[in-house]
Amino acid sequence: MKEKNIVKNLATATLVSGAMLLAVNKPTTAHAADVDVKNNSNETQSNKQDAIVTKDQAQEAVTKAQDERDAAKSQVDEAQKNVDKANETVANAQQEVENATKANDSAKELQKEATPEHISEVQANIKDQTQVVSDKAKAQEKAQKEVNQQSSNLEYAQKDVDGANFWVNEYSNKLAKNQKAIDDAKANLNATQDQINQAQQEVNNDQNRVAETQKAIQDATAKKDQLAEQVKNADQAVSDAQADANNKEASLSQARQKSDAAKSELDQAQKQVSELQAKVDSINTITMPNGYLKRNKWGALATIDENVAKTGYNLNTYKDDPSAEKEVVAHNKYGVVQLTDAQQKELTLWVAGILNDVRTQVGLKPNIVVTPTSLAHTNYIATHSTVPTFDHDTKAIDEADSHIDDLLTSMESIGTPWYAENMNDIKRGVYYHMLSMIFADSDSGWGHAAQLTGLDTSIESTDSNPANPEYFGVSFRNDMGFIQFDSYAKWHLDPKEESQIFAIPNYDSLKADLASTKSALAPKQVAYDVANKTTADAQQAYNSAIDKLTQAKNVQASAKSALNDAVANLGELNNALVALQSNLKSASDKLDKLTESKSDKDFDLWKANGFYDATKQDLDGAKADADNMQKAYDKVKATYDQAIAKLNQAKSEVKQAQDQLDSLKSNLVALQNADENAKKASHDLEMAQNKLVSAKKDVQDLQVKLDDAKTVLAEKETTLDSAKVELAKIDKEEAAKKAVEKAQEEAKKAAEEKAEHTNFYKAGNDKLVDFKGQVMPQGYTVKDNKVYDVKGEFVGVVSSNVQSRVVAHAIAKVEAKEVTRSSALVSSSNAFSTSASKQNKAHKVDSSNRNGLPTTGSQNTNLISLIGFAVASVGSLMGLASSKKKQR
Repeated sequence: MKEKNIVKNLATATLVSGAMLLAVNKPTTAHAADVDVKNNSNETQSNKQDAIVTKDQAQEAVTKAQDERDAAKSQVDEAQKNVDKANETVANAQQEVENATKANDSAKELQKEATPEHISEVQANIKDQTQVVSDKAKAQEKAQKEVNQQSSNLEYAQKDVDGANFWVNEYSNKLAKNQKAIDDAKANLNATQDQINQAQQEVNNDQNRVAETQKAIQDATAKKDQLAEQVKNADQAVSDAQADANNKEASLSQARQKSDAAKSELDQAQKQVSELQAKVDSINTITMPNGYLKRNKWGALATIDENVAKTGYNLNTYKDDPSAEKEVVAHNKYGVVQLTDAQQKELTLWVAGILNDVRTQVGLKPNIVVTPTSLAHTNYIATHSTVPTFDHDTKAIDEADSHIDDLLTSMESIGTPWYAENMNDIKRGVYYHMLSMIFADSDSGWGHAAQLTGLDTSIESTDSNPANPEYFGVSFRNDMGFIQFDSYAKWHLDPKEESQIFAIPNYDSLKADLASTKSALAPKQVAYDVANKTTADAQQAYNSAIDKLTQAKNVQASAKSALNDAVANLGELNNALVALQSNLKSASDKLDKLTESKSDKDFDLWKANGFYDATKQDLDGAKADADNMQKAYDKVKATYDQAIAKLNQAKSEVKQAQDQLDSLKSNLVALQNADENAKKASHDLEMAQNKLVSAKKDVQDLQVKLDDAKTVLAEKETTLDSAKVELAKIDKEEAAKKAVEKAQEEAKKAAEEKAEHTNFYKAGNDKLVDFKGQVMPQGYTVKDNKVYDVKGEFVGVVSSNVQSRVVAHAIAKVEAKEVTRSSALVSSSNAFSTSASKQNKAHKVDSSNRNGLPTTGSQNTNLISLIGFAVASVGSLMGLASSKKKQR
């Protein structure tokens, strides 16, 4: 109910503002044990006899102590660095001792081994190893010759390949090379037997490897065939699973389409319900409590039951209108709302609908109508009102009324301005003003409520006669922002204006549409649920099919991977077999050649001649045999690679033998110098140990210096802390003194501000009344409109703007007493009574009152007028009601 209270409490806000300001500015007393507040001194009770230290002296002591502490800290840091460096030196010396100890132990062991017998044994081993190196070197030389020979053959084969495009000349060169081969065969005849033995061994080895590889190929082939069958079965399984998944996916797609269509229809229906619900939820009405209007002794609904009205205020809350929030409103440079004509019309029709419903609820006929003339009438008042205070502008009202033909009466209720950004803000403010005027209007004599609920113009709903139309308009004063509820009635119906009546919004059809839309929502929800269930089932079936497909693909991938591995393995075995068969053939060819060469030198020569003849015959088909030349090169390259491998092996054996020989020689030298090395190792150990002792001594000395420096640093830090404590104490005392002075200044200022906002009122000839209605005692004086108490202190100002009924009653009592006591004031009182009667006449109910109220007289007119003036002043805080009737 916060928003309701904003309007409801406006009347009390002004009265309490002065008290609130005083409370905010009330000085706070500081309770500090170490501050002598009474004497405004920074001395503590216990230290008053001590020497006073100024803040500058304390600051100087802190600075000096800080410098000495920083110097001590620097010395500690330097000493720490020296200790760390010395510890590092000790660690290095310790490592040197350990290394020297190991070297000394090794030298002693070697010294024990350096016997004449051991030295002679090592010398004999060196001699034997020297022979081994020599033998290995010869073997390396032999292998180098073989490499040279095979390198020469490789060169010739490479030339054959490179000259493939020049076959005629190249084959002529080939004939010469074959002739050289014949000569080489004759020269190498004596070495053929060794080559035959070696070739026979190579053939045997190659035959064994070929047989093993062939067996492995058979096994690999069988495994490959088995895996191929598995792949075939896996392919079929994947195909079947894919077909099933495709079918399930098609079913799922169809189900989703139906589900999406049902969801779309459901969403559209829900959207319509939400939109209509939002519109219905934003319909604002005012619920009237039963018994709001009560009947007078003549039986007519004529008065408002104040106790019942109070209950109605809490029955109603404004409902925000989302569409109205989007409709911004303009302001002038002072922030005052400036509605357009369309916005003013929209607001008036909205208010008229609410108030007609209010009239129906309280038992009256809904007689409010809105026309272009009623909108122009309230607009004229809003744009022509000039009174600077919160009040009706009777001049503007009269001028607006002058444009209405056949006018019976006009009425106006006004409310306070507020800031608004959009039409929702406008409607919220208007709504809570109406609540305040209808349910909390006792301070204004229920004048606002009489206009808004129809007491002024309508008749009871049970009356057979038609109610006279009340032409209605709502507007905002352009200059001040006051809201105006303006209305008027005519003596007779005006057909011209009746034909221009605007339609007031009716929400019955909107509520019917909402109910109809909600009814149509349920079948769509059922259809969506059924479609969604079908989709879920199809999704589950599809997921199951996908799982099976995934499993089949995994099995297929595994089988294919195994098959690929088997095929690759078989390929590798076949390649190995081809290589082995090629090697076997090369070895067999070599053996055959060597055997033939051995059995018959003439056969070798004949064979060489055969190669010569074959090469000559190949001259004509050189282009077709280019591939054969490449194969011949590969064979020679393989032989060359074997020779290189043998050479590398021979080199490795030579290096190993040489390394062993060098090790023996090094050992011999160490044995021969064992005594001298042992002495040197012992001396080095002694030097390292001395160095370690010296380094440890340095660490101890430096640690003593570091401890001394830390002691000095601790003393300096203690001195610095004491100086800082003294300085902080002085700062605290100064702050306390300033706080006391500031509190005294603020108290004085608060008293003056309170006085500036504390109103006193003149009553009678020489009396003063405060804002509580209390009459001030003798001794209070007024000077330059300021009030001073009996002590001569400034306590308030004199105001002529009475906004409290209590004050008004007090003033009236004072003046009434003076009237009673002084007969000399009778004539003045009669004159004022005449003026007051004129004022009452403007608000007097006509003798032809439709509610049947009796006409009353006006006894004690002077006092009643004063009270009425005070009540009207209070009413201006929340709203003012004015009505008048013009006689024909």
